[in-house]
Amino acid sequence: MLAAMAQIILLGLGAAVFPLLLACVAILLSRPHPRTLMLAFWLGGMTMSILAGLIVLDAFKSGNDVLGNSSSNPHPWVSIAGGLVALALAWFLWSGRAATRLAARKARRTAEEGPPQPSWAEQRLNRAGPALAATVGAVINLPGPFYLLALGDIAKGGYSGAQQLGLILLFNVTMFLLLEVPLLGYLVRPERTAVRVAELSRWLNANGLRVMGALVGLAGVSLLAQGIVAAL
Repeated sequence: MLAAMAQIILLGLGAAVFPLLLACVAILLSRPHPRTLMLAFWLGGMTMSILAGLIVLDAFKSGNDVLGNSSSNPHPWVSIAGGLVALALAWFLWSGRAATRLAARKARRTAEEGPPQPSWAEQRLNRAGPALAATVGAVINLPGPFYLLALGDIAKGGYSGAQQLGLILLFNVTMFLLLEVPLLGYLVRPERTAVRVAELSRWLNANGLRVMGALVGLAGVSLLAQGIVAAL
């Protein structure tokens, strides 16, 4: 169970490196009554993410036979192949190739369409009350690739219903760290929290893909090791 928790935390940290989420936090901190808005955003996102996770988990469990067999553990080659794919993706992210391609695409789009406009979420949050903040939080926090990987691990782990729910909660608490830490920081030192969030946002914009690559690489090593041990 401890190994499963470590894997879930690792995947949750990968999901946490989400530039749009940090941009939303920065906007919420600049609005009147930021604590109320951040709490509403967190509640909306957490509720939607957990409900969607439970639905996807049930679908994964129903399709367990399609994934390999009816037992709780996948074939070793599935873990080995997944680990190798994750390591290849980690190299692509860490090497700077992903950042170069994204920068080139952004430059082409800027040349063709002008400077990028704020996202739908950012536009809404600039004039949001608590209800709209909760809605935006729910919309942008539907399951992504890291969450789907975590749910796949949970579905194949043979855990009890309570353990499955606990692992889903653990993933989501980890995924929302970039919102939870500023929310707690605002309660303690509101004047410094906005500055720190802005600094972190700039740092993640410059290094987010490398951080994601490192986390994906760790997940790949874990999957590869699990597959090799199971095959021996």
